[in-house]
Amino acid sequence: MRVKVFTAPQLHAALAQVRQEMGPEALILDRQQSSDHQGKSVWHVHAAFDDSPISHIAPPPPKRERSREPILSMVDPDPAPAAQAAVSDATLHRLERLVEGLGNRESAALRQALTSQREQEGFDHLIRLGVAASHAFDMAEDFSNKKGISSRQLRWAGRIKPADSRHSLLFSGPCGSGKTTLIAKLAAHYSLKGIRVAVISTDTERMGGVDTLKSYANTLGIPFYAPRKSDDIPLILEKTQSAQLLLIDSEGWSPRRDTCLKRQSLLWKELNCSRRILVIPANMDEEDGMQLLAHRQRSMMTDIAFSKLDETQSPGKIVNWAIASELPMSYCSFGPEVPEQMGWLTAQSLTTLLCKHEREALA
Repeated sequence: MRVKVFTAPQLHAALAQVRQEMGPEALILDRQQSSDHQGKSVWHVHAAFDDSPISHIAPPPPKRERSREPILSMVDPDPAPAAQAAVSDATLHRLERLVEGLGNRESAALRQALTSQREQEGFDHLIRLGVAASHAFDMAEDFSNKKGISSRQLRWAGRIKPADSRHSLLFSGPCGSGKTTLIAKLAAHYSLKGIRVAVISTDTERMGGVDTLKSYANTLGIPFYAPRKSDDIPLILEKTQSAQLLLIDSEGWSPRRDTCLKRQSLLWKELNCSRRILVIPANMDEEDGMQLLAHRQRSMMTDIAFSKLDETQSPGKIVNWAIASELPMSYCSFGPEVPEQMGWLTAQSLTTLLCKHEREALA
């Protein structure tokens, strides 16, 4: 039996590591909460996985000798595969019950620690919206009073001010995350304010990858460039020197196949961006989003943004992602309209967003 300790700032993140490395048949032995050398709370989950051959399953019975009766001459099917499947299912069910039980006990204890019924109701609302219990506990007081969330674990990116200084923003994320739409919204928003905007797309390997953003740029009357190799970048940067805001789209990548990410990183280095913003669609499964965040250090992301917030019933997962990534929150986007339905995330706007979804869920 293989035993290992998984450590993460939140319990659900540590459990996700267990599932990712050991699979669904891993057994949770213990969980402990402590503080690291900086005084920050961390969770230690002790997990085990039995990778030895299953010995308690009875071997299949020997085949019967042929008999004159046809019905008796048939060999019984081998019961071992069915027994193995039953053991696997039972292990999985035990793990699911254990994880669910741990989560429920943690949630109940945190809820009981809140001092007022109003805060407990706010905690319940946040849990329904998908916020992890430990984060919901920190946010419950502000959320129940409709105040800007003051969680010490959330970070907020500084607003860009292209009228004061030049900004070069690169947007990266999985395929279909809404990067292109968010860039189009930003380009239209700042162009209408008189800001000189230029757009670059490195999504040149995929058929039609540059077409949508190029159409937006042509409609807005702003420069558009699509470098196909690193040698093209110096000339493009020279042509865009007068732009106050340079917006860079990139090829989408998969957390399971990051070859594209490695290839794109070479171009990003040449572009010398002032910020690299990771865009995660809010309709993505939370665990898939956590897996995506494992690549943030390799891609040198500086901010995190969220798109498709109108396509999820659990917007609270963006809180879990932001805290797990330790990246400051920046933009959020709703729907396909350009330039509408886009904004900057702040403590107060996050509270407003979560309150809005809670009202819609109760309606």
